[in-house]
Amino acid sequence: MNKKVFKCKCFTFLFAVILIAASTISYAEGTLKKLNLAELNSLLESNKGKVVVLNLWATWCPPCRKEMPGFINLYKKYKGKGIEIIGVAFDENGQEVVPPFIKSLGVNYPIYLDGGDIGPAYDLQAYPTTIIYGKDGKVVNKHLGYLSEEDLDAELSKLLKK
Repeated sequence: MNKKVFKCKCFTFLFAVILIAASTISYAEGTLKKLNLAELNSLLESNKGKVVVLNLWATWCPPCRKEMPGFINLYKKYKGKGIEIIGVAFDENGQEVVPPFIKSLGVNYPIYLDGGDIGPAYDLQAYPTTIIYGKDGKVVNKHLGYLSEEDLDAELSKLLKK
């Protein structure tokens, strides 16, 4: 094999490796963790002492999309003040659609993908479903469907005073 052919093959190989590495790196940055029920329960337990808002949603759900800016605003407002917001997305192709969706909205609170056993455990009947936990870790309220920023804000303010 002459030097020109060898250099050309090496260049092609290195170019292919760089392309593969670059696509892997950018995909890894957008990867979300799948959360199973045991991990969710552990996450909730670790947030005892805070009011926790658990939002079960999907990207294809219009009411879910409508309420997310309110969650973003309230997370900003209450960050570091005893409130945690956790989102769990229920999209079949979640790794593909959820990262760009939350990036486009500027979601500032933790989002996970359903690991498969959360929906049945919560008897999930509608999207969105928002479950509010008190500081003691017990369910205080469950909202089926759209929850306005104003209504959630009022509920959180009351729970923080308890």
